[in-house]
Amino acid sequence: MNGFSLKPSVFAVLTVAMLAAEGAYAINCKVRVGTLNFGVYVPLATSHLDVIGRFEVRCQAQPGTFSVSIGPGLSGNQLVRTMSAGGGVPPLLYNLYRDAARTQIWGDGNPPTFVVTGARTSKGRPTLFNYPIYGRIFAKQAPEPGKYSDQLLVTVLF
Repeated sequence: MNGFSLKPSVFAVLTVAMLAAEGAYAINCKVRVGTLNFGVYVPLATSHLDVIGRFEVRCQAQPGTFSVSIGPGLSGNQLVRTMSAGGGVPPLLYNLYRDAARTQIWGDGNPPTFVVTGARTSKGRPTLFNYPIYGRIFAKQAPEPGKYSDQLLVTVLF
């Protein structure tokens, strides 16, 4: 015996859906969003589990501006989002931020949340905007072992 013990772990994956608003605007944008994978969360860890994901907005046609908001997910609360393993198991608390310091919650722009904005300044070739998403599962949680997930709606208004 080597003195090591295995702790139950939690696998957390965040699935992000995308909705682009339709409208009669001169700018036309498309979004490519993937999965934000937190990997394994160790229960009762004393440090937050931080990850960084990315998504991109590709705009073409005429110049114009856009904003990107992220919905609250299954919790219905942008200030404290939750991931669920289902079956009545208590949720895992996390959130998403637009800054590396994780002080600006990415939401719908209603205080205290923020959105991300961009501007296409010229005609011609498409313009690609890359944005990081900073995720955090909060420390000192004791979730049951399992696969936890949430589904979020990303909205691009242009």
